Amino acid sequence: MRRMGVLLSMIVALTPLLSLSAPSKDEPKATQFLGKVRPLAAVLKQSGAALDEDAAPHWLALVGDDGKAVPLIKDTGSRMFFKDERLLNKPMRLTARLLPEVGMLQVVQVHSMKDGKPHDLYYWCDVCTIRRLEKMICECCGEPMDLREDPLSK
Repeated sequence: MRRMGVLLSMIVALTPLLSLSAPSKDEPKATQFLGKVRPLAAVLKQSGAALDEDAAPHWLALVGDDGKAVPLIKDTGSRMFFKDERLLNKPMRLTARLLPEVGMLQVVQVHSMKDGKPHDLYYWCDVCTIRRLEKMICECCGEPMDLREDPLSK
């Protein structure tokens, strides 16, 4: 009987924690955004504002053709932009979730745009035939990985 009381107490205590991991029904859906990823410091400078020098390397934004900028959340989805400057200021199509409560984009997928057509963007090791989504040294052979842009096949 005492065990049942302890078990019931644990269930009651842990129930609020279960709701923290449950996805919200109002969670933003991934949408496609076109634009160029640029350093936020450069975007702010055009508006007459400045970002502290030590903060600048940690902030990027997607700037649309209309000039509107939306900061990127620095995570696995956007990491390639932070690690490879060659990807900045190039036409991109980002599949991302716009988080309205913070006004930022969480990148889910990245495609470069060439001649108006989306291209798969990734890093490749010819030696080990390993594909990654960020600029890095191959963890297998220790050689730098090459940036690849392949037209999407339909």
